[in-house]
Amino acid sequence: VKNWIKYAKFEEKNSYISSARRVYERAVEFFGEDNIDERLVVAFAKFKEGQKEHERARLIYKCALDHLPNDSCQEIYKHYTVHEKKFGSRAAIEDVIVKSNNAMKSAEEKEERLMLLESWQEFEADNGDEETRKHVDKLMPQKIKKRRKIQTEDGSDAGWEEYHDYIFPGEEASQPNLKLLAMAKKWKQQMEDDEES
Repeated sequence: VKNWIKYAKFEEKNSYISSARRVYERAVEFFGEDNIDERLVVAFAKFKEGQKEHERARLIYKCALDHLPNDSCQEIYKHYTVHEKKFGSRAAIEDVIVKSNNAMKSAEEKEERLMLLESWQEFEADNGDEETRKHVDKLMPQKIKKRRKIQTEDGSDAGWEEYHDYIFPGEEASQPNLKLLAMAKKWKQQMEDDEES
């Protein structure tokens, strides 16, 4: 894949635009729609974008998203979102962000999903109304602090580390201890407040 992209970029850099287009098209043919690599999709779509063929770039992204499994599409969704923000309509932008968010629900990339929602929140702050802002705010996760045991390479305990996790709306049911933990923190806070007074 890397060599196909390098060759196409070489052709483009030397102003052989039709040759670069043919290289990308041959690469897509070579790998087939079902086995296409996301790096190739992004490079081909960016090439089309550079040639001011925005509708074709949009079709490349959509075709790839239809044929690739959701867990391997994060980069495509990111670039497609950026493309739509630059050249798309409001409806197209919302559509790709909603699809991206839904695709990332099944993935373990919570921080990437958070970044997507934050960019959507920024977009709505600049372009949306009160209703759309509230809708996006409801999708934002709750940030919680967790602890996990650290083990050395030989298997012995090396202590504990704290890390942040994100619980998205709808995931609370899959985290039964979350409510208990929240109640324990509240009780601890009340006890500390009682001791101070």
